[in-house]
Amino acid sequence: MVTPNRGARREMEAGDLFIEMPRRFRKKMARRKWRSDVATAEFVAASRFHRREIAKFLDGFRPDVIALEQCWLWPALREYVETCTPEARFSIVYCSQNVEQELMAQEAMMSGAEVDPWSVQRAVEIESDLAAKADLVVAVSEQDAAYFRKLNPGVVVAANGIWPREMPAGLDHWASRLAGLRTALFVASGHPPNANGFLEMTAPDLGFLSPAERIVVVGGVAGQIQSDPRFLRSADLNNARIELLGVQDGPTLSALIEFADVVMLPIVDGGGTNIKTAEALYNRKPIVATSFAFRGYEHFRHWQNVRLADNPADFQDSLVKALRSEAAVLKSTEIEQLDTLLWTETLQRLPEQFAALPRQRRVPANQANGSGRFIPGLLQRLGLRRKS
Repeated sequence: MVTPNRGARREMEAGDLFIEMPRRFRKKMARRKWRSDVATAEFVAASRFHRREIAKFLDGFRPDVIALEQCWLWPALREYVETCTPEARFSIVYCSQNVEQELMAQEAMMSGAEVDPWSVQRAVEIESDLAAKADLVVAVSEQDAAYFRKLNPGVVVAANGIWPREMPAGLDHWASRLAGLRTALFVASGHPPNANGFLEMTAPDLGFLSPAERIVVVGGVAGQIQSDPRFLRSADLNNARIELLGVQDGPTLSALIEFADVVMLPIVDGGGTNIKTAEALYNRKPIVATSFAFRGYEHFRHWQNVRLADNPADFQDSLVKALRSEAAVLKSTEIEQLDTLLWTETLQRLPEQFAALPRQRRVPANQANGSGRFIPGLLQRLGLRRKS
């Protein structure tokens, strides 16, 4: 792991390689307003010491497959591919969570966005090069797969999955706090598209809800909603119809799911697929969502307990109807489909697909013709290497 976050070391296991960006680079990152993921690529590209450290780690591990969950360490890995010993035999897999370049371009267009055009361009350069050169690209949806197939025919789909939720805790507390209320649960991280979708689909305010109805918001998205000018314009009314609980532990979240009458998925942009959609389906809750929230889960769109709406007026109307009606009982055929949402099902074919990959040393074409200038060119762009 390469990160500016020192606390991330706690997530490491024995044998893992942890590289923390030094304070000097973190200051540079903050000054130039680089995203941490793009900064990761720039850091490893500019640090010969750490590229050697990564190469030494790979030499000692002698992998059969090198899988990148994100594209940002590709500059270091590409150099390793071009310089590793002839005895090295491995395949490269890009396990894409989304199309990074498209997601970053979307974020750059949002109001108050902190993503600059340079970061978008770097995402295009790095991800496109990796996707084209990988032995296999694993996408989470057919939409993402279609994009990557323009760069590489070796693309498979392995949908995002979930684990069954934890045992609930604090049931008495939440039963008392939510007594007499009908609740719609919104769970999301602090990823900007999550807050944007919520505020867009509930605009101009939460006055469409009755005093006995609440939206319960869990996760980092709560803080973003609370501080957004679109929410603050009607703060008194909004605060009377919402519970902004912030980040909660697994057992507490399970309790809130238990009491929720509806799960809302107001996702209007972003990348990959929305795992919260799979969780809502698996937990057998009525759902009010945008069509976009069901990308990757299209075969569940027509369930009785699923209401889809793609404009604020229809979304709000659907949410009110769901809150004021009882959930339909799932059919046995629908219940049987729920297990397909678990990780054990969504990833079951990957081991054989990985095993079938070629174990060979990769020599990029531009190295063979003497023009392997990716890393030197990047260093020059950063002002860390002069033109020859």
